[in-house]
Amino acid sequence: MRRNNPEVIARATSSGAASARRPVATTVMLFLLWGCVSVSVDPTTSSSRPLSAEEKNQVESLLVRAEKALASDLLDVSKPDSATYLYQRALSLDPNSAEAERGLEQIVERYVALALTAARQGNSDLARDLLTRSRAIDPEHLSVGPTLEFINAIDTSQQESVIIRGLTPSALTDAIDNLVRNAGAACRYRISAANDGRARELYRMLREGFARNNINRRPRAATEISTPDRLERICTQ
Repeated sequence: MRRNNPEVIARATSSGAASARRPVATTVMLFLLWGCVSVSVDPTTSSSRPLSAEEKNQVESLLVRAEKALASDLLDVSKPDSATYLYQRALSLDPNSAEAERGLEQIVERYVALALTAARQGNSDLARDLLTRSRAIDPEHLSVGPTLEFINAIDTSQQESVIIRGLTPSALTDAIDNLVRNAGAACRYRISAANDGRARELYRMLREGFARNNINRRPRAATEISTPDRLERICTQ
């Protein structure tokens, strides 16, 4: 900003009585300085005021407890020792806490994962309840919509299941052939096995079933560690 020399200001005043010049000069000076003076803001009135040392300690303690609760799947917001409650409490003390925001996001992701597991196990009511809890934390999370669509698809799907335990090799081959025969492109499979090695073995047998029945594509299958060993076919309408 260009500043005028005080001498220029003095010459701009009237040559009248000294008593009349002083207020005019003062007025001109205040007018010129007005645009150069910034208005200070009381930090205590700001929405992001600095935290006191005690508040910082409280937030840190809440974050540590919340992380432990999340690791233990303590998510119910109605419980004061839950990860959801603790992260929200930390965020109320420090609205700029990236750790608390990320913690709540992780809770939503965990609820979504639990909802998908419940849906795959045929428990749609539990899946929807879990998804409702995730939506209460973040209704706009990108995973909520697709998960709900998946749950609805499971509800209207046709499912067939084969328990592997006790089947002879030939009976297992026949069971797999029945699962893959006439299976359309909208059908997918779920493999439940006691461990990863067994799950890979069952997937290999499923692929062999596709080959035997001249199905020229790879089976779409999800695996989960669960007993007893079983194969499921899920065909959406």
